[in-house]
Amino acid sequence: MLRIRSRRLTACALTAVSVVLTTTALTSTAGAAPKPAPKDSVKVLDWLSVRQNSTKPERLRVGADWTSHGHLYTHKKGRLGKKIGDISSHCSIADRNRHGYVALCHRVLRTDHGSISLSDAFDRFDRYPHGGRSAVTGGTGAYADAEGQAEITLFGEGRARFLIKLDD
Repeated sequence: MLRIRSRRLTACALTAVSVVLTTTALTSTAGAAPKPAPKDSVKVLDWLSVRQNSTKPERLRVGADWTSHGHLYTHKKGRLGKKIGDISSHCSIADRNRHGYVALCHRVLRTDHGSISLSDAFDRFDRYPHGGRSAVTGGTGAYADAEGQAEITLFGEGRARFLIKLDD
């Protein structure tokens, strides 16, 4: 009789623990922040730029800034495609050491369909290519309300690739 009662108590205890754990799990997930819904689609733009002019100083120091302007092209199998617009940027040195510098940059890529604004901080140490991520901070025209990020690769002082992923 004692064994039967002990089995019943164990079964009751396990049932009670299971109810408590289930209730706790439901309560904790109900109060948790909802997961963001996946974006319906991502639009990918693959562009190249070729710098035409720049006011970048020869001797760089913290606080130095410059502007650059260039032509913007589609990227076709590693080569320049059709010219689609231009790019302007303004950068300034945030930190510098003997290996290179960190630059804060704001860029505007203009096309006939609208413009895209990018903002980033890049480490430019050692040899090219340099690269990093840039935030899409807005846009106009076909790119109005643009959100997303860009992977930027700088191939020397005059060429860059912009692989832009816009979240719709």
